[in-house]
Amino acid sequence: MVRKRKSIFKVGYIVVLLIISVIALVWYSYVLKNELRGLVRNTLKEVSNQNILVVQKEIEGDLSALVEISERVASMGETGEEEILDILRGIEERYSFSRMGFCREDGIAHTTDGDVVDISDREYFINSMEGRNYVSDPIIDAISGEEVIVFSAPVKSGDSIIGILYATYQVESLREMLAVSSFEGEGYTYIIERDGDKVVDSTHPTSFQNMTNIFTSMKDADGRNYQVVTELQRLLGSGEPGYVIFYNKVGKYMYVTPLGINDWFLIDVVPVDFMENTSNYIIHRTYFVCGILAIVCAVIAIAILREERRKKQKMQDLLYVDELTGGNTLAKFKKEVERRLQIHYKKLAVVVMDLDDFKLVNELFGFEEGNRVLRHLSKTLQDNCMEGECVGRSMADRFLMLLCYDEEKEVKQRILKIAEEIQELRLSQTMEYILHPVFGIYYMITGDDDIEEILDCASLAHNMAKQAKSGVYKVYTNEIKEKELQKKQLSDQIEYAYQNHEFVVYYQPKYDSRTKKLAGAEALVRWRRSDGQMVSPGLFVPLAEESGFVCKLDEYVFREVCQAQKRWLDQGLEVVPISVNLSRRHLDNPEFIREYKAILDASGVPIEYIQLEITESAMFEKKDEFLQIMEELHNLGFMILMDDFGTGYSSLMMLKSIPIDVMKLDKSFVDDYDDERGEQIIRCVMRMAQDLRIAITAEGVETEEQYKFLTSIGCDTIQGYYFARPMPEEEYEMRMNNKI
Repeated sequence: MVRKRKSIFKVGYIVVLLIISVIALVWYSYVLKNELRGLVRNTLKEVSNQNILVVQKEIEGDLSALVEISERVASMGETGEEEILDILRGIEERYSFSRMGFCREDGIAHTTDGDVVDISDREYFINSMEGRNYVSDPIIDAISGEEVIVFSAPVKSGDSIIGILYATYQVESLREMLAVSSFEGEGYTYIIERDGDKVVDSTHPTSFQNMTNIFTSMKDADGRNYQVVTELQRLLGSGEPGYVIFYNKVGKYMYVTPLGINDWFLIDVVPVDFMENTSNYIIHRTYFVCGILAIVCAVIAIAILREERRKKQKMQDLLYVDELTGGNTLAKFKKEVERRLQIHYKKLAVVVMDLDDFKLVNELFGFEEGNRVLRHLSKTLQDNCMEGECVGRSMADRFLMLLCYDEEKEVKQRILKIAEEIQELRLSQTMEYILHPVFGIYYMITGDDDIEEILDCASLAHNMAKQAKSGVYKVYTNEIKEKELQKKQLSDQIEYAYQNHEFVVYYQPKYDSRTKKLAGAEALVRWRRSDGQMVSPGLFVPLAEESGFVCKLDEYVFREVCQAQKRWLDQGLEVVPISVNLSRRHLDNPEFIREYKAILDASGVPIEYIQLEITESAMFEKKDEFLQIMEELHNLGFMILMDDFGTGYSSLMMLKSIPIDVMKLDKSFVDDYDDERGEQIIRCVMRMAQDLRIAITAEGVETEEQYKFLTSIGCDTIQGYYFARPMPEEEYEMRMNNKI
């Protein structure tokens, strides 16, 4: 009886153990499956986010490019369609557009491939004529018959919309971009609208072929999908990311994410079996060794931990390891800097570096060679890192460094050494091309803990170094930040100032060196705010040059001078020639010649009363274009003055090839008149100009001694404070009346 009881007890114990084991196994299997499904969803989410970034970068980048082009077209003023199309053809090759076009308010579009199309009823035309930048849903191109997406942007003249620019982007290009293999070739991607209509389908062999609406395709594929379609419609309606499992021969995960463009959603699909292979493998092995549940649980726990670590490491690699160079990404660099800020380390400096005109490397030698350069940059920077320092790549050729130092000069010396090592790379055996690295340095101070602000400071110094076009590096100072803020404020205000008529013309007289009589004047632009405060030309003119706004200012001054000369002629005054400055930016658009001639003809002023000045440094940027423009202006009858002769580019031999009438000696020449060598140089330039029958005007003459010397060597006209400062129109008119 006792044995029987013991046997019953043992059997019961075993049964209980078995029941507990089965319950534990079922519970464990359930928990494990949920955990792995969570990992599946996270992986799908990460892949989806990456695809979204790719699509957004492509579409928003192209749309931004089109907006910039429209602003450029708007700044050209009244320009014919052919001139605009010529510009668009040159731009079209640099982007993914299959065609670009321009149309005015009538909706008649002129395209870069020579077609003329009425688009007045198209949504993108209507939206952009209402002032919106627009991305269309896929449509059939009326010309090519291909399925395209259309980008459009308004072209504005002031507050008015005078037309639109548009560009077609082949849906096939987006499809190919999304066809990049994922999940070992098992995954694929759609883009759909909220109502399920296809935007971009997939060519993957297991996808819905020739899909027009995803709801319809799912229902046709399997009856079990009817309930799934309802859940998918709910997800699309809410605009929230999420996933469903549907059936198309096999079960598949479908992850849905709003794309942030129009009403589009990104759909990533991967088979359930592929994603759950690891899960199924572990579970099956668990059942197989259910008799030794404890050992199996331990093995599974270890396997799960390893798998999670592997996935975590893989995700960290994607986030922290630069795919091209193998170095740190920007995210990893920031993390390293923040970690070092938390420990009391020695003095730290952040350096921002890139190459001047890196895009030329890709254009001249190809992208493979460009990638080799990037790897060389990364290796050079890494090789120059010491303990406690790090390097990261932000984007393209832009790299970041965290350096330790005792004295600031150490950082500068190391930067120069790094620059030399970078320049040791030779790109071609047949072409001499030297890499030009540019650095911005920020020495961190006590209390610096905002990594974004630290990087901004280093970037400001880097931008200043690139703008300076001289030297290898710039060090951040508070003055740099103040200048940048001031530049930003002026840039924001300059267009408003133009519209508000705050720009005025000043005149600086020129006098005959022998008779001391008024012989001419130079027109200068000044900025007088509405409160009467004057803005220094040294502040706003470089900004206008940089943005191209200077061309508009030059034309404004030219028009004002023509009107003033006409008014003075009608009054019977003895008018003298007035010279108007031409910026080097005019070389980018020779059409200004026709516009200037039309302004002059409309004013009725004889051409001998309007002269044009251009700095001789402009010749060295685009010599052929410069000479052609000078020749055209000369042939029209304009007298050409070369301004700032002797400011660093001058060559006496250049005088024989440039059709100029007057050479203006820069103040730096005049100031050296009392130096023996300086005097000889001035005399040499004077003789050369006289032999070439070029008149001489001396700028910046301030003293009696300078005046007498210049007169003695045959200088024709004098301009400077010795006679008169730049003055408003009213004061100049009085001086012209008195002829003093």
